[in-house]
Amino acid sequence: MLGAASTLRGAARLARFPYVANVRRDRATITWTTLDPGAGSVEFAPDDSFSLRSAAGSEEFTSARTGLGYSYHQFRADLNGLRPDTEYRYRVAVDGAVLDSGPLLRFRTPGSGPLKFVAVGDTGQDTAVQNEIALLMAEENPALVIHTGDVVYPVGGWTEYQDFYFTPYEDLARRAPFYLSLGNHDVMTGSGDPYLSLHAHPSDGVPATDRGRYYSFDWGNVHFISLDSNAPLIPGEAAMARMLQWLDNDLAASRQFWRIAYFHHPPYASGFNEKDPLSEQVRQRIVPILERHGVELVLTGHEHSYQRTPPMRGGAPATDGPGTVYITTGGGGAGLFDPPPRPFHASRQRAHHYLRITADDARLIVEAIGQDRRLLEYLRLDPQPIYTATVNSASYTVAVAPGGLASIFGQYLATREQAAAAIPLPTDLGGTKVTLDGRPLPLFYVSSTQINVQLPFDVQGLASLRVTRTDSALADAFANVSEAAPAIFQVRAGASMVPAIVHPNGRLVTDAEPARPGEFVVLYLTGLGRVAGSISLGAPAPGSPPLRVHAPCEVRIGNMSVEPTFAGLAPGFAGLNQVNVQIPTELPAGHHPLEVIAQGARSNRVTIAVG
Repeated sequence: MLGAASTLRGAARLARFPYVANVRRDRATITWTTLDPGAGSVEFAPDDSFSLRSAAGSEEFTSARTGLGYSYHQFRADLNGLRPDTEYRYRVAVDGAVLDSGPLLRFRTPGSGPLKFVAVGDTGQDTAVQNEIALLMAEENPALVIHTGDVVYPVGGWTEYQDFYFTPYEDLARRAPFYLSLGNHDVMTGSGDPYLSLHAHPSDGVPATDRGRYYSFDWGNVHFISLDSNAPLIPGEAAMARMLQWLDNDLAASRQFWRIAYFHHPPYASGFNEKDPLSEQVRQRIVPILERHGVELVLTGHEHSYQRTPPMRGGAPATDGPGTVYITTGGGGAGLFDPPPRPFHASRQRAHHYLRITADDARLIVEAIGQDRRLLEYLRLDPQPIYTATVNSASYTVAVAPGGLASIFGQYLATREQAAAAIPLPTDLGGTKVTLDGRPLPLFYVSSTQINVQLPFDVQGLASLRVTRTDSALADAFANVSEAAPAIFQVRAGASMVPAIVHPNGRLVTDAEPARPGEFVVLYLTGLGRVAGSISLGAPAPGSPPLRVHAPCEVRIGNMSVEPTFAGLAPGFAGLNQVNVQIPTELPAGHHPLEVIAQGARSNRVTIAVG
């Protein structure tokens, strides 16, 4: 049951210590519980001043809901506007009275350097070994804790969470956020009501009805994804479909170097639960999405042992190219199961343990640590860059032109996402470089999956590029450079994408603000090729006089051909073309197709609103 604690001043009785959750670069959540109602708040700061304050909401948990013989009040404060890579100290108060919470309360927001975290699963049986491993994990001083489910046994009840979760992890939970996933035992009470009510997990992009059951977040250059592998049965097939769609979208949007997924039911593990139909659901429905998006590491529980596969792809070890490593870490404190040998095993041990995981740029190290501090296994992942394609940055077709903007796609191209801060453009972003025949190219943007560069003005034909990463890893890339490859950019306007066409006042041409017949508008594009003059690669284009392109240009609006008044480099930008054109006075109101033609090459066709 909940244990009352004294206060520094005032009458509120602290029943559960404050713990930190949902820590991000700019935010965190503090939760605590008292036996008395009141107005809660958190005082915090990067020093001992505690000069910042955030109000807390509260919720009463009645005995009718929890089955306990009393009511208690849970407080939650969301701290916003935090600085990255900063340690904050905090304390909690009710009705202005600071509660005595024991040792110094502190947490650190994510930064961009190396990340050390721990992972554990199948813990909450209140065994001696669970407490031993909890102490070892606390000694690691990790940035965060990943839990692969079955947080408490036997039925995920309210009392069990206090006795088998909060009590053993009290020291660690005060300063390191726990990011958990739902195990089969965790959903046995109210479909996971205690689990969902006691934790504040990220909710970005998750349907409101499913929040807390699955989620994702970034920490350093790692993208973490927690899934609910109970979803086929709890709360039903519709929830599983929603989660799978969310998962596909979430991974498609991630630009982090490392992607680590974790959930309870293992797709590849042997032992007591080997025939569990939920593991088969994972193999059939979740694994293909993870592998399609290049998830490097999957952590699971359910089998009470340590098991690891080699890199897998399509249900078998990957003999070449990338693959996904699946680790079962179900030895956090519950009784152990024997893992019989299977073809998918690279390692297996019947042992209580936790994982120490370090992510540092392009290297990920996983160490399985036993209850006696013995190293059970050491695994190092260091994937090499993989090149997929080079395309036009505006049209995403393979046609690119001298001086234009090109996007290189692949995997593991850069260890972190970064955009150029200013022009002239750098040739090194976060340690990633691209060269063409030894010449460094200017970089707009780098991430694990994409690099945007400006091509030289004097290149044509098949060009060989080379991507070099911080750790000297290399990937050879290619581009087929045409004399001209016009492509009009699309930009976001509210919830829609519209062509980059602007009025003389700089506002976008949209349905709400259409172009007028006789009005001069400006088109922004790339791929018009060489210019009549000289300019350093990556340098801002001059405005007086502006640099025109060699290739004659034509703009087609509807069925009309219009000669631009200017076609060249956009002043102040690098690699960006600008075409100034007058809307024909006889053009009727409506939506009209528009394209640019240079040296016989046609741009992507866009639609312009004329009113």
